[in-house]
Amino acid sequence: SSSSSSSSSSSSYVDHSHLYNNTYHPQAPEPNYTDLGPTTKLNLFTAINSAMQTAMKTDPTAIMFGEDVAFGGVFRCSQDLREEFGEGRVFNTPLSENGIAGMAIGYASAGGTAIGEIQFGDYIFPAFDQIVNEMAKFRYARVESLFFVF
Repeated sequence: SSSSSSSSSSSSYVDHSHLYNNTYHPQAPEPNYTDLGPTTKLNLFTAINSAMQTAMKTDPTAIMFGEDVAFGGVFRCSQDLREEFGEGRVFNTPLSENGIAGMAIGYASAGGTAIGEIQFGDYIFPAFDQIVNEMAKFRYARVESLFFVF
């Protein structure tokens, strides 16, 4: 036997925002951002830098690493972060996207917040091994007779 669903008009809007979080929905009402306080218009570089700065200020476990990030990065997104948070939290890595992804996964699995930078989108492909074969399956990993389920 099948359960009957309540009949409703297909044009009426039902708020399912708890299901799709930040997903676009054409019938969703426009959110009211006026209650969030003052805002500042930023370009993408400044917004990324500000977000990383906020993460590192609010989370003492947050570290940032990647190719040339200690010098500000190729797009200057990590500019001045090493001076503010020190060389122990913002540091360069070798040219190894697979290593950057692997380090980020390992550090995060130990409870830290890892911000790993891979300079160009085309270079993410070598890191797919770590992302697909390690990170995606980590929740099922068995370590010292403990099962981790996140």
